[in-house]
Amino acid sequence: MNFIFRSNNLKKYTNDKRRLSAIISIAAIIVIVAAILGKNYKVAYKVTLDGNVLGYVSDKEEFTCMITNQVLNQQNDDMELVVLNSVPEYSATLINSNTTTDENTIIKLLKLKAEVTYKLYAVTLDGEDKAYVKTMEEAQEEVNKLTEQYSEKIESEFGIREVYTNNSLEYKDMKYATIAKLDGSIDSEIKAKEEAAAEAARIEAERKAAEEAEAKRKAAIEAAEDYTYVESEELTNTSVNGINFDVAPVTGRISSRFGANESIRNHTHKGLDIAASNGTSIFAVADGTVDYAQFNTGGYGNLVIISHGNGVQTYYAHCSKLFVSVGDTVSAGDVIAAVGSTGNSTGNHLHFEIRINGTQVNPQNYIFKNE
Repeated sequence: MNFIFRSNNLKKYTNDKRRLSAIISIAAIIVIVAAILGKNYKVAYKVTLDGNVLGYVSDKEEFTCMITNQVLNQQNDDMELVVLNSVPEYSATLINSNTTTDENTIIKLLKLKAEVTYKLYAVTLDGEDKAYVKTMEEAQEEVNKLTEQYSEKIESEFGIREVYTNNSLEYKDMKYATIAKLDGSIDSEIKAKEEAAAEAARIEAERKAAEEAEAKRKAAIEAAEDYTYVESEELTNTSVNGINFDVAPVTGRISSRFGANESIRNHTHKGLDIAASNGTSIFAVADGTVDYAQFNTGGYGNLVIISHGNGVQTYYAHCSKLFVSVGDTVSAGDVIAAVGSTGNSTGNHLHFEIRINGTQVNPQNYIFKNE
């Protein structure tokens, strides 16, 4: 039998043989490379979030379960919801076999990236949040206690409201607003109300005292018990530079006259002292405008100065209280202050001055008998 080889068949045989040899060579190389890589490298998954590489994990499925359990399902009573707004992406890669993967570190980073909605229960007072607790049961218990403790002291109502926030700083502030601080706040409010009530009572008492003093003043004028008010025909002058003085400044007894030289002062007295009880009403002697109404460090103590026009001013010193302010317009007989002993004073009295163009003159020439 004769075998005949055609040239085309020979070529095909040669090419197949070469192809097989190449495949065997590549397979051998792959086996060698795999053996080398198996010793020095391992397969891992690169984790990226929003284009940023967070690290590497060894098992994608297991790590996904870690995210669910440790990030999205965190065990915290205050957390109502945890959301990752971006989903981590994975890509297979080779890393050195001695390299430790980053599962725990990546979980911490994802916790920081997560958006957390916190839930607390607000204890309210008249609808305003005052303190925060973790559970409805705790909130109800506190409301019951507070209602029992304060129901007779304040006319307010305690309540409960669910509060949600995804602002961690706001959440921390809420946790500082405790029932203990609420207790202290309410106690302070009660104390402030009690003090306000006491102050109101004091002011009312002073008002009544002023009314009584006014009644006594009028009675004294009528009966001439404490001093004699100068009638116009008894005055040296009926007016000062055209300004009529229609009302005595206070009901009392003259204790020091104009021009007196006494041991209690190192200068000649430039006014008229009228002794009266603390709180006795002081009146404007004529119509005018208040130029000064405050404490004076020059010895006058609480001082009111009224300008009446034509260069005429009157001074009312050592007052316990002032009832007018700078710029006020007053009429003769208006209560402007109360008798006291502020400044350089040895007892309750009114120091009264009349000044004409800045110069002190004797008040007794105008409103009191000069005796």
